[in-house]
Amino acid sequence: MGIRIRSLSGLMNFGIDDCLNAALEIYNWVDSNKAKGDRGIYYAINPGSDTDYSYKAVHGIYSLYSGSAGTGFFLIRLYEITKEQKYLAVARDIAEELIDKTASKSFYTDKLVSAPTSELKVTGWHTGVYSGPLGAGIYLLALYNYVKDERYIEVAGRLADDVIEVSVKDESGYWLTGDADVFSDGGYIPYFIAIYKATKDKRYLDAAREYARHIVAGAKAYEGGGSYYMANDLSLVGMPKDSIYPGFSHGTAGIGFILALLYETDAEEWELEAAVQTADFLTAISDETENGRLIPYLWGGETGEEYAGRYYLGFCHGPAGTSLLYRKLYDITGKEAYLGICEELAHGIINAGAPEYNSWGLWNSLCTCCGTPGLIEYFAEMYEYTGKEEYLEYAKRSAAKVIADSYESDKGRCFYAYWDRTDPRDVQTYTGLYTGASGAGANLLRLYGTIKGVDVTPLWEYGLLR
Repeated sequence: MGIRIRSLSGLMNFGIDDCLNAALEIYNWVDSNKAKGDRGIYYAINPGSDTDYSYKAVHGIYSLYSGSAGTGFFLIRLYEITKEQKYLAVARDIAEELIDKTASKSFYTDKLVSAPTSELKVTGWHTGVYSGPLGAGIYLLALYNYVKDERYIEVAGRLADDVIEVSVKDESGYWLTGDADVFSDGGYIPYFIAIYKATKDKRYLDAAREYARHIVAGAKAYEGGGSYYMANDLSLVGMPKDSIYPGFSHGTAGIGFILALLYETDAEEWELEAAVQTADFLTAISDETENGRLIPYLWGGETGEEYAGRYYLGFCHGPAGTSLLYRKLYDITGKEAYLGICEELAHGIINAGAPEYNSWGLWNSLCTCCGTPGLIEYFAEMYEYTGKEEYLEYAKRSAAKVIADSYESDKGRCFYAYWDRTDPRDVQTYTGLYTGASGAGANLLRLYGTIKGVDVTPLWEYGLLR
């Protein structure tokens, strides 16, 4: 008989060993979908589907978001928790294939031409750290902590050089696509900072500053306080004209976060001031809920009643991501107001009924990006940061819900879900970190490590808080 896991939602049916056992079963399923490449391995993104997402925009078999660069983080955590070398060996196989297949600078020049006429016309969403080649660099830097292969640093640096070489350089600074969110050009800033710290080469810090300078030049003052960014032309994806996403991955909160991050390394006052302005704006447009707070999913322009009172609760657009800005500002300035809002955002999630109840902004996605698995990671982080048992309870409740929503196949444990909120009929299984089973497994291991006192490699964004 195989591993038996309690699978009813709720803490009375949950034990911490369920997190580890579920993660091991998730690994079995993910591993059953690996493919052998020329030098290593990679994974099918959405196995069993009639439509293969392997080369679609945002997705990609080597990407951080849904491909092997992200899945590698799950393998690193499995090694950290179990100490079994077999997981580190797989992590190295992932790295070998990434080194062999990661695209060169022609990737960017090609996307600048093809993206505007593709099914997803926001060019930056094709070229950023989550969907583009830099995701491989993020993974290689993480793996280097355990495998001191100097090629990892060299490749990560070469990927940064590629972006710098193809960047537009003018009086406003550096830019590539003109899309400013963390998912696009904005994400280059923390990547350059990471390479600067790894190599001590000042060119990378200069590039980070120049990208930030271009982005900040586009800030728009808000009459209610602070400033915001038109990070993308959202009409290209069917959103109301001149509207913005306020949240982390595609909006003002993420831009503020990377500017605050740059200030920690670069110490230019304009960087911190610009970050503070974004927090002032987000606070001004937020809605209070009892002891909590939520920030609208969509804001400004021709946004109408359709989006009134609509909030995401997860990482991509919700409090789990947005709170990173306030936490970073609290760490930098020591101002209690930022910590207070950080916690109010956590209570915004709780007051909305998560994790047990779905809503417009927390649906059956079952992924780290916008679903309940990401809340495991978020509440575990909040518990470690504040020491408050309330957040540990919600991390456990989120884990119990995720395990209950999983499917036990003959190949292992997986999740049937619809990643795209607007298309609930598109139910699939995904293998990736932000989109599927690897992410859920990694999130469960984070909670297991928190309770057992084992440090695990943070996901990219949380690592930027360290």
